[in-house]
Amino acid sequence: MSRMSSPSGLATATAALSVAFTLAAPACSHEEKKEPAHPVAQPAPARTAPKPAAGPPADEVAEAPKNKEEPAVFFDFDSSLIKDDGRRVLQDIADNVRKQNASLEIEGNCDELGTTEYNLALGEARARAAKEYLVHLGVPSKKIATVSYGSQRPKYPGHDDDAHAKNRRDDLLIR
Repeated sequence: MSRMSSPSGLATATAALSVAFTLAAPACSHEEKKEPAHPVAQPAPARTAPKPAAGPPADEVAEAPKNKEEPAVFFDFDSSLIKDDGRRVLQDIADNVRKQNASLEIEGNCDELGTTEYNLALGEARARAAKEYLVHLGVPSKKIATVSYGSQRPKYPGHDDDAHAKNRRDDLLIR
């Protein structure tokens, strides 16, 4: 009887072949290489950011207009919803317009983001929202004119979030 035909020889040969296949399997070129589950991000090159322009944050501007002669109502991005601080400004304007029997022009403005057509429509929606609120407060509709400038007349220069927030506004001009 040959060595391969005995049960112990067959077991030895099978074990040897099994070990050989197990060791050789990872080295096969037909196996697909998998990417790591979580790729490692390469560090960004170091660069210095320009210093933001000095001035109050957008939240402070919304609460206290920069120029008392020309009050403003500020809006969130892509919104014509009047916020609480805007309601307070409009209440003061309504009181002044009624006391002085004056008229008012509301200029709707937007930041530079979006198309010209979209910004003109959004500026108009912002001006109309302020007008509706003032009429609700008792200011006669015929005393209020609205105009939209969209992004065409930015009051605050710059192309950063702070300038954008300041340019999303209604200027309220008492005449």
